[in-house]
Amino acid sequence: MKKRFLAVIITILLAMSAVLPASAEGAYLREPPLVADHADLLDDDEESKLTELLEEISERQRCDVVVVTTDTLEGKSAMEYADDYYDYNGYGYGEDRDGILLLVSMEDRDYWISTCGFGITAFTDAGIEYISDEFVPYLSDGDYETAFIEYASLCDKFLTQAYEEEPYDVGNMPRRS
Repeated sequence: MKKRFLAVIITILLAMSAVLPASAEGAYLREPPLVADHADLLDDDEESKLTELLEEISERQRCDVVVVTTDTLEGKSAMEYADDYYDYNGYGYGEDRDGILLLVSMEDRDYWISTCGFGITAFTDAGIEYISDEFVPYLSDGDYETAFIEYASLCDKFLTQAYEEEPYDVGNMPRRS
């Protein structure tokens, strides 16, 4: 009798543990967040809007698109900081950790774009230069929201191109608006 009672209790506990994570799934916040605005360049509404955009693009394209801002590079170059931030914070979609990260450093008034997995294929050096040419003027003007939305939109466009045809590269770039 005691063994049967214990078996029933264990079965109920196992069943509850399987149901609880599923019921909490709707309240799940993505970790790590796709917007890490440590320099407070965006207000709450702008950050929320950008987060939604990056989450939609990242999920649809199966490639993390990330924006990180910081006040200090902690003695690193922008490239080292961006690469480390991507790696140590668990970014990347799928087994190859596909993704792209834009770092904006207010310390040096500098930026860097880091790629991983399919992001390396989709965003060639020429492509990164093209994307930068489009959003950097907004950064320079202090219009951070527009800069980040432009970056996100171009990442979406470049990922679509890389999946459907061949990546944008020298001699094969989108027309400038």
